[in-house]
This record gives sequence, structure tokens and C-alpha cells, in this order.
Amino acid sequence: MTEPQREIDKQLGAAIRALRHERGLTLVKLARATELSHPFLSQIERGRARPSMRSLFLIAEALGTTQQELLATASPNTSRDLQPQRGDQAATVDLTRGGARLLLHDEHVDLTEFVDVWTDWEEYFVHSRHEFLYVTAGTLEVEIREHGADESTFAILKPRDTIGYPGNTLHRFRSAGPEPASVIVVHSGPGTAHEDREEAGGTATP
Repeated sequence: MTEPQREIDKQLGAAIRALRHERGLTLVKLARATELSHPFLSQIERGRARPSMRSLFLIAEALGTTQQELLATASPNTSRDLQPQRGDQAATVDLTRGGARLLLHDEHVDLTEFVDVWTDWEEYFVHSRHEFLYVTAGTLEVEIREHGADESTFAILKPRDTIGYPGNTLHRFRSAGPEPASVIVVHSGPGTAHEDREEAGGTATP
């Protein structure tokens, strides 16, 4: 791990701890709300563990914010116009393979890059913001289930393909080809993290 990444991990952990205190939550209460272990959350807050995007989603949901808002506090130059964003200075979180990197954060839009996207289906995400996908490498399979629909819609995306869907839409994606997939995810509009756990099915793990 590079020294800039260690510093980002510490800043992310400090941001989570500060917001937890602001919300009046103990680690025990946060662990109960996220269904993540107390020791794991403690390690994250001390910068000794890096959360997956799913874990960060659950933490953000419990704290009434978004993953991008938390990542932005650990990489503040993502909101500066006309300033280059260096690859080793962006806030990164671990995934099953690869990682996620916040490219831009402001009050109107967030851009997050996912590299080496996972190959297995994970739990659904659902939030209030409009989401737009732009595939940069590999093959991406996307599942979308609109509010009130009994069945999902599936789409296969290749490099330079795009798809978008409104807020409060159940969605998830995975790599579906022989080469690792990478995708840029754009979130627009205000909102906070929210997950429909009953419809998503199952519980999340770090």
C-alpha cells in the first residue's frame, strides 16, 4: 500500500468517526445498524482496514449520507475545478477484486470509477439519485428492476456503451466477459444512501 493510500484510509476513517459522533452513535449502535462487526468498524475508523463499497454503502446509509460524500472527505481535491486528479491521491475502496475510485464530487454530480468489476451478482443497490453507467473496458451485465415491477430487465454493455436509470430503482451489475470490466458510474441530484433490504435479500458482509 502506498503512503498516499494509507493517508486516505486514515482520513476516511476519521470522517466516518466524526460523522458517527455527530449523529450520536456508538460503535455498537453503528455495528447493529449496518450488520458489520464492531472490530471491523473500529479498524476502519482507525485507518487500519479499508471497507468494500458495500460496507461503505451500509455505513453511509446508517449515518444518513452517501459513499461519495464520505470518500470526498478523504480526497478533498475531487471537488476542485481545473485541477488534475492524480490517480494515487483519489480515495479508493477495496472490492472483491479491483477497486472503486472517486473521480469527482460536487453538489450536483459524483463520478466513481469501478475497475476489475466483480463477476458474481451482489446485493441490489437502491438510492434516490439518478445513475448513469459508462463502460470503459470488458463486458458488463446490468440488472434493473423498476419500482413495483415483478421482473428485472437485463442489459449487456460493451466498451463505450451506456445506460441510465432513475432514483429508487433496484439495480446491480457484474463483469460478464473473459476480460475484467471497468465502468464509470455517474450519480446526479441530491440524495442520501438508502437500501431496500427486504427486496435486496440477504445481508451484507465486509
